[in-house]
Amino acid sequence: MTRRGVMGLGALLGVLLVACGGSGSSGKTPAGGTGGDNGGGGGGGTPPSTPPPTTPPPEQPPGFQFGTKGPWPVENAVYGAKDGIEESPVVAMTTDEAQNRWVATPRALYLLRPGETTFRRFDEVDGLHLGAITGRTPGAVGWAKYCDKAPIPDDRPCNGDLVWGGAGPEGIKAIVGGGKNEVFIGYDGDQTRGADGEPIPCLDADDPVGWKGFDYCDPLRHSGKVDWVRVQEDGTLQVVRFDLLSNRYGAKYWHDRTISRLAYDHFVHPGTLYTGANHGVSILFPAKYREPAPGEWFDLAYSEYMGDHQHARVCYHEVCGPDGESASMRVGEWLGLAIDAEGRLWHAGKWTAGRITWVDDAYEWHHRYGAAFDAAFGDPWMDGARTSPPVFDVTESGDPVYLTAVSACPDGRVWFASRGPTTGNAAARKDAVAVWDGRRFAYYTASQVGLAEAGVRDLACLPDGRLAIAGYTTGLAIYDPATASAKPIRASSGLIPSDRVSALELDRMVDPPALHVATASGAAVLRALP
Repeated sequence: MTRRGVMGLGALLGVLLVACGGSGSSGKTPAGGTGGDNGGGGGGGTPPSTPPPTTPPPEQPPGFQFGTKGPWPVENAVYGAKDGIEESPVVAMTTDEAQNRWVATPRALYLLRPGETTFRRFDEVDGLHLGAITGRTPGAVGWAKYCDKAPIPDDRPCNGDLVWGGAGPEGIKAIVGGGKNEVFIGYDGDQTRGADGEPIPCLDADDPVGWKGFDYCDPLRHSGKVDWVRVQEDGTLQVVRFDLLSNRYGAKYWHDRTISRLAYDHFVHPGTLYTGANHGVSILFPAKYREPAPGEWFDLAYSEYMGDHQHARVCYHEVCGPDGESASMRVGEWLGLAIDAEGRLWHAGKWTAGRITWVDDAYEWHHRYGAAFDAAFGDPWMDGARTSPPVFDVTESGDPVYLTAVSACPDGRVWFASRGPTTGNAAARKDAVAVWDGRRFAYYTASQVGLAEAGVRDLACLPDGRLAIAGYTTGLAIYDPATASAKPIRASSGLIPSDRVSALELDRMVDPPALHVATASGAAVLRALP
């Protein structure tokens, strides 16, 4: 969507679509279509093929190739207020395929290009969709405009249901670098809630009880979501907003709003973006983006480049039904995303985790339903043999495991982190790290991997098999599973600006790799680890 202050941008944004469970049909639901959580809508036809109205980003600095040391010195660096970062905390740090270094605070995005020494700051004036936290009224800078659920330009009047979209109170939650000179931003979202704090579903003739959670009437349905940001040759930003929604039920489900984690595939399926949200996991192909044609049902255009919202699932104190669906289904808070060596996506959340196989068709992303998974933990239905264990031991199926991160190592093992003990067995369980070897789990306490606290905030597997493991308030540790030894990294060493870590990211495009550490007081790049 064209936003005030965005230079050189075409019109519009995009919206994600998919379903939360259900076997579904292969048809795409047209405007006014219906369908419950267990069925798809009618046929929708083939969207017209029009090229994206965008300008290719400028080329990366000459000389940089994957697997080289890159344009930055092979040394550690710490960034903070002295380098132009005006706010705290830093919520994430990342690099794109031009090796630009990006930093985000809840309130702004920062860019440091190779050879530069001071970050440049961007906010809603530059086109980011931070409107909800600016204190301004809807329609001002930083807001996206929607009419009858479809995105429209700022200057177009709406004679129907006018709703505004922008970041929730927590602003930016996650970023990830994409292709050359591009980055993706995940925002905080919100949901209208009742006096008991629970989301208020829209009642529907097909669902008089409302437990399935239709939220097409929620005035906050366009909050949060994702910005696709590209730097133009003149230094201004080109911004397209992806507005996630489930397309298969007639635009009734707008669950995925708060984006906790983003992942971008630079190696196996280049150009594939994943979002970990409060409800599900979405796939996006930005290169396939196009705006809806005049008069076209907007879902048809969105289905070409985004699929929302796939996920593993468990059901609370019961086995999920034969289609994986249940009123007691527990999904969401996907804080962990990791792409493995075969281009499959691991996702880890509050209740469960799993691995989703890649597909090059966004609309097919969720229509495969359970067939999309070649691993899922905690729901006996998922593996057919009813032997699928939860990542951490729980008293009963569907109890939360509070996963905070996942990382796939070169040796094929997959590591999971948890914030601490699960409900139901808190007295017995002390472990916070689990590793899956393809057959069974092994467990570690946070102290065994080198942290001075009980929970783990994030982790990343290094190419040599070691792990970078971050705590919430005690910095991080470099743990070697081969020797069961750990080397702590604290702020007092000068390697990181604060012991309060927000997120880790490993840039494997360069050699040696660069470990990005976001903290309460700034960010660090570690290329020479202890």
